[in-house]
Amino acid sequence: MSRHCIETDLSHWPLVLHRTIGSPPNLEVDAFIARADGLLLRGELHAVVFDNSESGMPSGYMRRKNMEWLDARQGALARLCVATAFVFPSAGMRFVMSTALLVWSQPVEHDVFADVASAMAWSRGKLAAAKAR
Repeated sequence: MSRHCIETDLSHWPLVLHRTIGSPPNLEVDAFIARADGLLLRGELHAVVFDNSESGMPSGYMRRKNMEWLDARQGALARLCVATAFVFPSAGMRFVMSTALLVWSQPVEHDVFADVASAMAWSRGKLAAAKAR
């Protein structure tokens, strides 16, 4: 049986790594949203990497909940999240996501990467620059 979940790794705080595996069920999406709220409640600058290397097709529920969460927390994200990186190993998916991000308003600086190491290095640089200001 394959796993379908969203893992949150805080071991690199203030860099957060969310890893989506498969197509998470609704309860897992709700748990992820609660964890994301908890990160904002910390009130600390941070950066986020979304690793989609093992993700499946997101459900309509997952897409809707993510959009609702982003819309409701634009201000907090703009204050506390210095950067968001998205990881897609597939060149086609990177193109699709990069194109979507051109028209989808994000309150934080963002970029799309082929691998987690590059995304984390970019995010660490954005954190360092934010702390230097």
